[in-house]
Amino acid sequence: MNISEGKRAIEKVAQKHGISVAEVRKEMELAIEAAMANPDHTAKEFWDKYIKSGRRPTPEEFIVYIANKVK
Repeated sequence: MNISEGKRAIEKVAQKHGISVAEVRKEMELAIEAAMANPDHTAKEFWDKYIKSGRRPTPEEFIVYIANKVK
């Protein structure tokens, strides 16, 4: 999966739920932010391993990462 496919996935979610792409992205950003703030040791290990650049991933980047991990 690549970034353009991640964008298409967000568009499909928006269409399926009758909301805007911006709404889907905002909800995903909030979820990523909350997950990154989780004090659980396992969650911290995941984010430390996943985030090499020190910046929060975009929703598209996160979708691509997870999709490629579950292949």
